[in-house]
Amino acid sequence: MLTLIRIANYAIIDEVEVELEPGFSVMTGETGAGKSILVDALGLALGDRADSTAVRHGAKRAEISVVFEIPEDHPALQWLSERELDQGESCTLRRMIGVEGRSRAFINNQPVTLEDLRTLGAMLVDIHGQHAHQSLLASAAQRDFLDADAGSGALATDVAEAYGQWRDAAAALRDREERSANRDAHLELLRFQLTELNELALEEGEIERLHAEHGRLANMDRLVQSLDSAIEQLYESELGPAYSRLVQGRQALEDAVEHDPELAPQAEQLGRVEIDLREIATDLMRYRERLEADPERL
Repeated sequence: MLTLIRIANYAIIDEVEVELEPGFSVMTGETGAGKSILVDALGLALGDRADSTAVRHGAKRAEISVVFEIPEDHPALQWLSERELDQGESCTLRRMIGVEGRSRAFINNQPVTLEDLRTLGAMLVDIHGQHAHQSLLASAAQRDFLDADAGSGALATDVAEAYGQWRDAAAALRDREERSANRDAHLELLRFQLTELNELALEEGEIERLHAEHGRLANMDRLVQSLDSAIEQLYESELGPAYSRLVQGRQALEDAVEHDPELAPQAEQLGRVEIDLREIATDLMRYRERLEADPERL
């Protein structure tokens, strides 16, 4: 049963709260007293459409909450439980409408879609005269009434279970058929790719060599720039290339060895570094001479 209606900043209502006791309740009043506004607010809490005109002038949003006490055998409890929205036998529906026209819906303080709110609301309330909430017009409700009158509830449950099993089996069959079709297409693609690979007759390591060559050709400008800079610093710099400074350092150290033979190992080591540096520079210059852009090969 409906036990509480709480409304804030809706239409001309600032804030109002109506508690309902068990039994038959009647709200009366003169025309314009706000009875229809209360019913409209209840409709919003059950999922009716809303826009910014629902918000009271000067407020940022309207909020309507309704609380129900649901009997143990009511289908709404099963619906809530299946969606992990249950909270005992008490259920709170809440709707918030912003001044910009957007709205949010909650069931037991958990956000839900407007469609969920409508579905649950239709299980809990009939608003006679507002066709959106007349459950008698819903085909599912009509079937329930017919089955109840015929005493066919158990048979209807069996039929529903059998239909569910058939639907699952049909879905599984469609899935198998789709996977079989995809398998054939995948096999055809693999055969085509295998034919191409056989025609290419790739050698061991050829893929890696092609990747390396592609990287070199695709970055030719940067590679040439880096090599020119390295060669200049080693051998051709106007500020004194590294090789020339190394030679000067080695000669100076050899002069020092004449006065102290203990420095001979360092002089020899520096001589080996000089030879290595000269060979490195020579290799770089030869490599640089071979570099040539080849867009067609790329």
